[in-house]
Amino acid sequence: MRNQERLKSSLDRLYESHGRQYLDQDPLRFVHRYADPSDQEIIGFIASAFAYGRVDQILKSLDVLFTPIPNHPSEWILECTVDDWISCYEGFRYRFQSAEDFIALLWLLQDCLLRFGSIENSLLHFCGKTRGDLLNLRDGLTGWVRHFRLRLGNYPRKRYLQALSFHGIHHLLPDPASGSPCKRWNLFLRWMVRGPDALDLGIWKCLSPSELILPLDTHTARICRYLDFTRRALPSWTMAEEITEVLRRLNPEDPIRYDFSLARLGISEHCPRRRTPAHCRPCEMKEFCHVSHSS
Repeated sequence: MRNQERLKSSLDRLYESHGRQYLDQDPLRFVHRYADPSDQEIIGFIASAFAYGRVDQILKSLDVLFTPIPNHPSEWILECTVDDWISCYEGFRYRFQSAEDFIALLWLLQDCLLRFGSIENSLLHFCGKTRGDLLNLRDGLTGWVRHFRLRLGNYPRKRYLQALSFHGIHHLLPDPASGSPCKRWNLFLRWMVRGPDALDLGIWKCLSPSELILPLDTHTARICRYLDFTRRALPSWTMAEEITEVLRRLNPEDPIRYDFSLARLGISEHCPRRRTPAHCRPCEMKEFCHVSHSS
């Protein structure tokens, strides 16, 4: 028990040292530009969907995507047509994604708002639960994603659908049933459900923070292996659940409180792959890291 208390204290110190001060270097910064929850969930959905690759390139691409969007994104989504979006985003490209992929995503968001009133309501519907009831998050997300993919069949640009490949809109809508850690879905849920605090917004009530799963990426997977939170080699949904369970024992009500700071420890290269005593000596987690050079 005392060892767990020390571990939690170290994670709390990490949360303070790698928290709000790094917000400007994270896609979450775009969500904080808006005050209305209906706008925050739209911007959060888009920002998390494109949160893959190098952070500097993610931020650059999101700047391009968000520049044409006015002060109330939810109203803009409902009022625009596909042709309006084509004129805004002609020529856009980010890694696997083209302008066509993003426009299809905007159309799906419009369809979602028209059918359910909000993104939160749509997730609530496909999770098959009432507010406050525990659910199997993986199954709920799978039903939600498959609904989006099914609705895509009504997208008016049929030529786009005929050319659809894995590295198109489906890459923006990953299916948890595939075994993927689905980092971007879990990241979006963290932003919406956790908090409110200096980072996350706490605007959704369809889930509780205790139900969330760690948004597992290469940085958190590596650092959590260093801390013996997992011994699995490759990121997966199972690894994310395993690490979340370790964190849940430390903080049952809010297990992924430490996600931002653990990821930032790697992104900032305060914990690089090639470590030296100079990196490890000041680290809040060195007592629990089995590869630390600071001993």
